[in-house]
Amino acid sequence: MWLLPDAALALPEEQRRKIACMLILVAASDGALVKEEISAIEASMGAMMLHPESREEVRQLLSQPPELSYLLDDMDIAAKRIALRDCALLASVDGDYDEMELAALRTIADSAGLSEKQLAKVLAWVSESWVHTAKGRRLISLSMLGDENFQ
Repeated sequence: MWLLPDAALALPEEQRRKIACMLILVAASDGALVKEEISAIEASMGAMMLHPESREEVRQLLSQPPELSYLLDDMDIAAKRIALRDCALLASVDGDYDEMELAALRTIADSAGLSEKQLAKVLAWVSESWVHTAKGRRLISLSMLGDENFQ
């Protein structure tokens, strides 16, 4: 997901592992994991520099995602907010937010002490990120299918 240094790197390994688990939960919440979601989860685990053993533990959850309340327990506010950002990005990968994904995002935002208005700003930022990424591909003349939707 990210090529630049991120605040997630300052978190302890266990907090970063919980973020990765939360990505799986949100990706699976609409009932179908698509290859783009799995790819984004793998990229996120790499960007967060999760230990290979932690990555394997997270991968095991693909078949049976954990409960959101379990993940939110003992999670730092910073980790919850990073999880919200990353989960919002991930939920957008398949082109639309499913109601279950939005419900999970609302729960994460609430647990992180963020309002519905702040969640809306995060979702707007996700939309802007898609536009910005498509523009980057156009700059190098390597547009992807769907980039025409982002002007």
